[in-house]
Amino acid sequence: MDEQGKIISSCDVDANLALQMWTRGKTPRLSVFNKNKNSRKLIHIAWVEKRDRTLSINGKKPGENFNYVVRDFEPAIQKILSEYAARTNFKVKYFKVVIDLEKALCHPEPAGTKSDLAMMTEEKRSSLWVADSTIDKNSGEFRPFFPLNDAEAALFTPGRMKFTGLNARGTETLMKTGIMTDLKAVNPERWHNTVRVTAAALLLGFSYCGGDGTKMADALWVAGEKPKNINPNVTPMKIPEKKLHLNDPGLVRLGYKLTAFIRHFYILNDINVSYMDDSEKELAAAGYDRQRRIDFNTGTLGDVPYRTTFYENPDTGMTAFGANPRMQTARHRGDMVIMIPTEVYKSALKLNTMSDNEDDFFTITRLLWAKQFAEWYENLKPYVSGFAGLL
Repeated sequence: MDEQGKIISSCDVDANLALQMWTRGKTPRLSVFNKNKNSRKLIHIAWVEKRDRTLSINGKKPGENFNYVVRDFEPAIQKILSEYAARTNFKVKYFKVVIDLEKALCHPEPAGTKSDLAMMTEEKRSSLWVADSTIDKNSGEFRPFFPLNDAEAALFTPGRMKFTGLNARGTETLMKTGIMTDLKAVNPERWHNTVRVTAAALLLGFSYCGGDGTKMADALWVAGEKPKNINPNVTPMKIPEKKLHLNDPGLVRLGYKLTAFIRHFYILNDINVSYMDDSEKELAAAGYDRQRRIDFNTGTLGDVPYRTTFYENPDTGMTAFGANPRMQTARHRGDMVIMIPTEVYKSALKLNTMSDNEDDFFTITRLLWAKQFAEWYENLKPYVSGFAGLL
């Protein structure tokens, strides 16, 4: 590939428009090619995530325009991404990112005392595993910090998750138990496909579940390579491999949403997110009683701060959270409303703590993030299913 980049794959949408994948060896770009004008525009592939987005291109005649909707591009996007994956070194990078992402998910948070469990920070509670040595400081057990169905629970046979020595309470020891391989086998949608789709997004330039991941994607592409040798008398240093950590600043929001999705996998269908012009008035009319309020800072529920009011409907057994934005937001109008069966919410509160310290703030954010990830995941899956090795 030359410095100007190269078109790797192309698919005609019709006689006027073609979609192409362009790259110069790093994060690829989507090329929107107007065949009438012989002109192209390079954009990030994340552009196709908004399926109701419209595209208008000029025709050959003055004033002539052709209009498209992104959802109709799905077959073309599938084709050019599959061809791109087959014709470049993408798969080498991709499978490494898959492995690194699985390791990041397996990172256990150590807990040596009961107080460690009781005082776990939000960052530590975002992990899926705890290396529990509260009974014996020289040994312990890897504990899953997520609910299990019957098939998953059967994998945790007596003694399987034990470790001996504090040096053995890390990721490598956990992975040597083979538990992740078995979890993927009994529930691939939760443990296998999710990681594969996320890894594809990390490399291809899709959004990081609504966030901008372009810098992280570029870093993953150049990691482990030698930069071009400008001075022939100097041997270029190899760029260090990029290790993935869920609390990496470039990955933190996507990583937290991924773990929230996995933890709350079995209750996702019980959670409903909608929008109302006036949540207090509309929920009161629907029989909900107001309970209390919590303020959420910018970056938790959305791109602005929110004041969230708790409501309960004793007749229907439902809990609702009406989130009122305290500033203008371009994402939506009105209040965001999260609804969930009260008993399911109470169970979620317990799932998000390793002690008796239940945390509404943490649980509400994770439930919302789990739903946001689920929507993002289902949106991306059709685009990458042809080459991502989904089960």
